[in-house]
Amino acid sequence: MSIEVETLKKKDIDSYIKFTDEIFGYEANRESIEKMIKKNKVLVIKEKEEVVASVSLEERFEYIKNQKYYFLSYLGVKKEYRRNHYASKLFDKVEELIKENDIKYIELTSGNQRRQAHFFYKDKQFKIKDTMVFIKFYN
Repeated sequence: MSIEVETLKKKDIDSYIKFTDEIFGYEANRESIEKMIKKNKVLVIKEKEEVVASVSLEERFEYIKNQKYYFLSYLGVKKEYRRNHYASKLFDKVEELIKENDIKYIELTSGNQRRQAHFFYKDKQFKIKDTMVFIKFYN
């Protein structure tokens, strides 16, 4: 069985919305996802036309260092498809894009409770930055 990684297309947005609700508990809407796919590259793996794994890549620029990098978000695999190397396939595609686009590094944030994901990131040679994330919400 071949695992195909593709870019999220408009025709798959409804499936992606269902996926993000199930995996992340976010109630996305079509308009916000359309904006996201204009700005970011969203990679997905589908089974029977349903999104079962995804990652979003936002290209950013580090001005002081004069370097392009990717900020990764919304990496997830539906529970029943885990341990099938879907996340690794997504990362293989990310690494292809890194080479093609002269990206210097990738960065992501992950909640403390996501221990299984942390093992995966460490296995992929990610290093933990000695930083803390602060957030302030406004109405």
